[in-house]
Amino acid sequence: MAKIAEKLKALKDWKLVDFPFLFTLLVLLAIGLIALSSASSYYALTETGDSMYYLKRQLGFAAFGLAVMAFVMTWEKKNYKRFSYLAFIIAGIFMVLVEVPGLGVTVKGAKRWLNLGVTFQPSEVLKLGLIMALARYISENQKKMKSFKGYLAPLGMLVGTIIFTYLQSHMSAMIVMCVIFGIVMLCSGFKINWKIVGPLIVVGIIGVGAFFLAEDYRRERIFSYLNPDVDITGSNWQPTQSLYAIGSGGLFGKGLGQSRQKYLWLPEAQNDFVFSVYAEEFGFVGSLVVIILFIILIYRGVSIGLNSKDMYGMLVTLGIIGMFAFQIIINIAVVTKTMPTTGMPLPFFSSGGTSLVINLIAMGIVLGISKENK
Repeated sequence: MAKIAEKLKALKDWKLVDFPFLFTLLVLLAIGLIALSSASSYYALTETGDSMYYLKRQLGFAAFGLAVMAFVMTWEKKNYKRFSYLAFIIAGIFMVLVEVPGLGVTVKGAKRWLNLGVTFQPSEVLKLGLIMALARYISENQKKMKSFKGYLAPLGMLVGTIIFTYLQSHMSAMIVMCVIFGIVMLCSGFKINWKIVGPLIVVGIIGVGAFFLAEDYRRERIFSYLNPDVDITGSNWQPTQSLYAIGSGGLFGKGLGQSRQKYLWLPEAQNDFVFSVYAEEFGFVGSLVVIILFIILIYRGVSIGLNSKDMYGMLVTLGIIGMFAFQIIINIAVVTKTMPTTGMPLPFFSSGGTSLVINLIAMGIVLGISKENK
């Protein structure tokens, strides 16, 4: 009888999930897989001999991610909170292990992947771990947060993540970590003391500027962005081809599979520039539909966070949704050449198993919290 009661309770809990959020998420995932199947087909054929290689791979990760998401959704909020520090610590250990010979994997000159039988990118785990750890600390230390001393521990978490990502020269991840910190701090009710925050902002700007200028390829990206007509066949090739793809899509696009830029004209079409190929094939209307769906997802996520019954649920949800919103905005800004090129994937669209699985787990946490808001 006890087992039957548990199953009935589980069925009841599923009905409490925020359905508009879940439905929008699944639609975006389906569109993302369709977009990836086309954008990656020719590159996959030339590299592996199988035009569906990246799609099959992404489908496998999607199935696994959805299964884990469904499992995470069944948890109570207290369980997310209980494992928050552990998730952050484990992610930090993974980042350290990347530097261990034989475990760290270098891809395209960047050593950011870890091979523990399965190869994955620890920085994606660290993003979620940082949100959860910050949310738990702030929710449990609200009295301490009335003074600057209370923010020393969260600042320590941020500095730790920045050090890890800096050592891996992972600029986009570093920026996301800073944005996550800022979002969670602001949502916690942090009262800005400009005598303290002002100097920190100045130091941060100087640090980011120094980081950008430290490597030739970063300086080149900034120069190329400021001089879009210079070196069209070199540093400006990728963003220029992206604009060609988007522009040639017109109002309704060329149709699924009909992209021309994916035939190796647009580098990394299956990764950070998958939206360019999607825009070419589905046009302005199709692109607008995806953007509206992302807006709905963000709106529903923010609503779930604001309706949370405690500080932890609010901060975790808003931190996750804020992270997603930032990545979406930056990716679309990059492919439309509104800002310099940076390696920011588009959630649910860009190829990448670690990112997809972690994103779905994060969505599972948001959906789990939505159940307790009813």
